[in-house]
Amino acid sequence: MPLLVITLLGLAPCAHAQESSADSSATKAKLKEMEDAWVKALINKDQATVANFIADDFAGFSPEGKHAAKSHLLNEIKNEPNTLTSSANENMDVHVYGPNLATVTGTTTEKGKDKDGKQFTHSYVWVDTWMERNGKWECIAEGVMQLPKKK
Repeated sequence: MPLLVITLLGLAPCAHAQESSADSSATKAKLKEMEDAWVKALINKDQATVANFIADDFAGFSPEGKHAAKSHLLNEIKNEPNTLTSSANENMDVHVYGPNLATVTGTTTEKGKDKDGKQFTHSYVWVDTWMERNGKWECIAEGVMQLPKKK
């Protein structure tokens, strides 16, 4: 009987690790999906979608290094003079720190026309911090930096 108990106790951590790994994989997929939906929403200036992803107590930094609250981000979308034709994420990497906390890092490339009709391509690197609250994942913090143009 003790051998059975010892064997079962030895398997318990393995079962928990597999469960956690499955949970982590699901979280990673969900957050990547949300990040992709976020950049797609920028093309259509869809404030409602972005507002749904951002926590009310969000704190971040714009590519210009300015503090950005949720209202600031939503106003930027509303008043954006540029027209995006594409916006896509690449190289996303998700780190899950617990059942309700994760970061996502990646790059985003936006293409479009400025207010004068001149074509542009902008690339950014970023890190978003996500927290699950009351069953809903929300971005609670972000830092964004525009990459220099390639020569």
